[in-house]
Amino acid sequence: MSSSQTSTPTSTTLDRLRVGDSAIVLDVAASDHTGHDATFDITRRLKELGFVKGEAVRILHRGYFGGEPLAVRIGQSTFALRCFEAALIGVAPVGII
Repeated sequence: MSSSQTSTPTSTTLDRLRVGDSAIVLDVAASDHTGHDATFDITRRLKELGFVKGEAVRILHRGYFGGEPLAVRIGQSTFALRCFEAALIGVAPVGII
C-alpha cells in the first residue's frame, strides 16, 4: 500500500492560492455576517461572472506590489480580482498531477 492516503482536499479561499495553482470553487459567500449591501452585491456579481460551485479556477498572475490584483482564469474567461474579492470565494485546491 502506498504512503499517500485518499482524502478530501483542504478547503481555503482563492486569495490564499499561489500563482499556477488550480482549484474547484466550493462557494461564494460573505466573509463576515455584517449584512452590508456592498458585500452582497460583490458576491452576487462574482456568481454572475461564473464563480459557482464546481467550476475550475486557476491563478495566473499576482500584481507586483502587494500581490494585487490577481489574474484569475475561470472557464475561458480571465478576470482581475482584488484580494478581498478573492477572499469571498471558497475553493478546494486541485493536486498536481
